[in-house]
Amino acid sequence: MKTGESVIVSSTCRVLVQQHGHGLHLDLAQPAKDFRAELWYGDCGIRYMNVLGYLSGPRQPRYTQLAASDSSPNVEVAYEWWTFPKGGVALSWVLEREMRTVTSRQK
Repeated sequence: MKTGESVIVSSTCRVLVQQHGHGLHLDLAQPAKDFRAELWYGDCGIRYMNVLGYLSGPRQPRYTQLAASDSSPNVEVAYEWWTFPKGGVALSWVLEREMRTVTSRQK
């Protein structure tokens, strides 16, 4: 590599999150360019996924979401420029079995 050449750094992280935790935070500790976070949540009992992007910069993040009823449910948050540190993404979810509990209580 020569001085002044562009470098692309990409990483993938697989995480097991406690089902009762209902939340996952991805926080940026340093500036990042073209940030993208994807979460696939098929076959794990999730009924609905909530996404909160608190990425800071001059542009709006792009959100894409396929519903839990889709064959490959996922959510993606992308920021196509430099984002400042201390930003990130928070994800929270509601489980299918929790929806059945709420419905049965209302009857």
